[in-house]
Amino acid sequence: MRRSQGDEQAAEVEELRASRVATDIALAVPVQNTDEPLRLAKLEPRQGCLIGVRDEEGTNADSFTQRLGRPISIVYDYLAYGDPFPMNWAQDQARAGRAIQIAWEPADIHAVLDDEYLEGFAQDAARCGTGVFIRFGGEMNGSWTTWGSDPAAYVAAFRTVHDVMARFAPNAAMVWAPNQVPLSNIDRYYPGDRYVDWVGISVYTVRYYDDDLSRPAFYDSPATMIEPFYKKYAARKPICLVECGVSRRSKVENTDADDYAAARICDLMNAVRVRFPRLKMLCFFDRNNLTGAIPGRRLNDYSLADGSLALQALKQAASDPYFLFRYSPGGESLDAYEKIGQSLPVGFSGPILASIITYDLHPALSIKQGDKTQTIYRPYWGRIEAHAGPVTVTVIDSKGRIAGMRALSAP
Repeated sequence: MRRSQGDEQAAEVEELRASRVATDIALAVPVQNTDEPLRLAKLEPRQGCLIGVRDEEGTNADSFTQRLGRPISIVYDYLAYGDPFPMNWAQDQARAGRAIQIAWEPADIHAVLDDEYLEGFAQDAARCGTGVFIRFGGEMNGSWTTWGSDPAAYVAAFRTVHDVMARFAPNAAMVWAPNQVPLSNIDRYYPGDRYVDWVGISVYTVRYYDDDLSRPAFYDSPATMIEPFYKKYAARKPICLVECGVSRRSKVENTDADDYAAARICDLMNAVRVRFPRLKMLCFFDRNNLTGAIPGRRLNDYSLADGSLALQALKQAASDPYFLFRYSPGGESLDAYEKIGQSLPVGFSGPILASIITYDLHPALSIKQGDKTQTIYRPYWGRIEAHAGPVTVTVIDSKGRIAGMRALSAP
């Protein structure tokens, strides 16, 4: 109906809603090295994932690091096109072992030219001492951005910025980052493989869409939001979550949702490791927008506060060395994950990690091998044994019903 009415964006939302009734089980085992058949992009680690946060006005990265209990490898913030390169901030992050991501937003897309300002910006980026991810004109496919009103002009401007950065700043990577919806128009904005180093998206998991109690979003898994972009681009480009957040409280509901946020953060971190090996950057938006956003945007609390269940879930997942503690050119984690196909790995005994997409917020996972059955809950770590026979993995919803099942044969 939505598509026949010409509302493609609403049609995509309805398709996403339909996918919520499905259950999908993905499994992986930790390994020390994986084969990397793809040529690495600029600033791409061979394996592992950069993890970071918005360093709003240079005040949050150190606080977030202390709360998380471990170093982070990247920070991001916004900058208006025309403002000078944030050299002091960039050098501070370089000394802390972090890369930077700049969400660079032009008020007038037609004013982006190969000129003194752009060349000077690129030269400063080259001198800052760390990797620089340039997210130029993000969410350009959304109707709320001024720089996306003319797709041809946007593509030309992106290519101009790329060419200048390529001449002057070898440490800078260009990030093309459309909004999650609508998907139908993004091809018009794609500058071409030659000009894009990374493909990024923003993923915000909320309790309700658009502050509307009649539009619940409880069942949306972060993995279902990432998957369309991953399928479309990951064979050509590394993928990054340029910013992401999970609501701990919404304005419209105004009740504590910390447990929900913890569950979805766990789901996100599991999906990154199990489903999306080429998703190699993950940046959290750590702010309470109920108080900190501009009027009209005060809808959700995305903060990762001390003592919150959301922070505890992130700390537990981020303790995995797969998430890189420090940025270094060409760096990598020594740990990776190998996704399991239809059969168990030959001769493998050890832990197994599951990423579950299902309609229930708190499902259990049953792992049966031989005469032994394990019932596990988030973060969904189980164990398999070599030479103990095939495995049956079952998702059980919170009412005790079977939501999905997967069988793994023994080699």
